[in-house]
Amino acid sequence: MTQLRFTQKGTKGSLRARNDVLVLQCVAAGGGRFARSDVIRSTGLPAATVSAIVADLIERRLVREAGREVQGVGKPRVLLELDDAHHRFLGVHLGRNGIHASRLTLTGRVEESAAVAHVPGEGTLSMVAEVARRLIPSGDGSVAAIGVAVPGIVGDDGVIREAVNYGWHMLPLGQSLSELCDGLPVHAVNDANAVALSEVALSADGSGAVVALWIGTGIGAGIVLDGRLYQGAGFRSGEIGHIDAGASLRCGCGLIGCLETVAAQPSIRGDADDATVERFLDGADDGEVRALGERVTRAARELARLLSTLAGTLDVTEFVLGGPMASDRLGPALVRQVNETLALRVMSGFAPLTLRPFTLGRHSVEFGAAAHAIRQQLGVMITMSAGGIAVGGIEASSSEAASTESAVAETT
Repeated sequence: MTQLRFTQKGTKGSLRARNDVLVLQCVAAGGGRFARSDVIRSTGLPAATVSAIVADLIERRLVREAGREVQGVGKPRVLLELDDAHHRFLGVHLGRNGIHASRLTLTGRVEESAAVAHVPGEGTLSMVAEVARRLIPSGDGSVAAIGVAVPGIVGDDGVIREAVNYGWHMLPLGQSLSELCDGLPVHAVNDANAVALSEVALSADGSGAVVALWIGTGIGAGIVLDGRLYQGAGFRSGEIGHIDAGASLRCGCGLIGCLETVAAQPSIRGDADDATVERFLDGADDGEVRALGERVTRAARELARLLSTLAGTLDVTEFVLGGPMASDRLGPALVRQVNETLALRVMSGFAPLTLRPFTLGRHSVEFGAAAHAIRQQLGVMITMSAGGIAVGGIEASSSEAASTESAVAETT
């Protein structure tokens, strides 16, 4: 029988780091209502240990004292909260048609954003670095790390193993961008994974289980189970675009019948122009509209089949649609047909399965990339209360503001 075991013994350093995460998580979850005694009770750590860790977190400007709460008897309680005045994180999304970036505080408040139109190719890394540098305040050292969401298979080392539709192979994106950004830590994450992380961060029920579909030129999935991003041993978890959908079409990867041949955005749209799409949405009936309708129906059928399989395999009932298809005019029609098909395929004992658009639109990717960077640097991930982010601004050199109460959930 195979025995699951640790390959390395615990050390004083690793134990202290783990306890730091527990305390930071607890303080953040308290939302400014927890004192040291609450942290002791919630974590089960000795009082002396909590006191020392809190003092260290205050010195590192991750936590601050938030005032005193008078009680009926005894001394007033000294409350603790996250210190969002010193540490900043950048979330960057490298997409097919542009680069979008935002600077966030430790509590998830968006301070500033920027965007440029850019088609990935030669000079892409330099352009990403240029956009990132726009959001790094000069001289104050407040930005702690950069998270970059990209397509393809991405390792924990920041190397893009493969991005078929972009022609990238073993691209050391993390290291290269770090060198272009004055040595700041850069943490790369798959774009679908970034959407999944953002949805968990915004989840009110705290279940920590979601599958995010990314549908654009390709198809991928971000899978979060029990609050942890599942990537697989080879970081290939969620590479669903090339599973066999039973089609007779040849995919760009060289195989025949891949899901992308019937359910990727270009496959669904086909040769339909915007006028044909509008006629389809208006309920017209002509040859071009019927052909488009058949492609939408087939894509919805195959996606519903996939989601049913994932639900039965992973025990997940919440699915999110992200990527260009989520903002496509055909997106709502696709989601509706997927849900209509899913309603007929509810397995015994399972809750109904639903597919919905991502919460923050394209900003979900930037937020998820920043959350990934925080998770990598501090061992925790932003989670936000209901209300989300209100974003407004202009392209190329935008200033986007948002405020929300937030907490932190452990994902290590």
